[in-house]
Amino acid sequence: MIYSPLLLTLLLIGPALASIAFLRSPSIRGHLLLLSVCIFYGIFPLLLTWGGLSLTERFGPSWHRDIVTGMFFAHWLAIFTIPSAILGAIGLLLSLILKNQRSRTNANISGRPTTFFYRSRRHKVVAGLCSAISQRWKLSILGVRIVTVILAIAVPGLVLSLYVWGWLAFPLESSIEAH
Repeated sequence: MIYSPLLLTLLLIGPALASIAFLRSPSIRGHLLLLSVCIFYGIFPLLLTWGGLSLTERFGPSWHRDIVTGMFFAHWLAIFTIPSAILGAIGLLLSLILKNQRSRTNANISGRPTTFFYRSRRHKVVAGLCSAISQRWKLSILGVRIVTVILAIAVPGLVLSLYVWGWLAFPLESSIEAH
């Protein structure tokens, strides 16, 4: 039961990084940083496996067999991380291309991000996501917070990763809109 949220989280990290780039519209440096994080995320299990094999050769079979075995079999995580990283890299490259096309046409004259969803500045407890969801779909703030806590207890990895993703992806509303 705990593995399915973990595997779903592993599959969603790359696309989540790409969606952050689409929603936040970072600079070229920010795009390159997200792209390098995405590439490192994709090859990390293979690097971990390589490190485990190197430790096995160096210290022999008597040195903490469980740790080395865990590192050796970490390459199975690549089944989930490599496709996620590929999707994330494709999304980041598309976001970079669209950013360059938008900068040529100067479509966004106001200077504000082109997102339609802003985290609340006034009613936030942690990041303002629950209040933003309740304002967007006209729900009770308390109800959204209770459902979020229940889901965080039931499916901890998935809800926590989605919450952190929302925190990074959606900007705070401007102080003018908050009043």
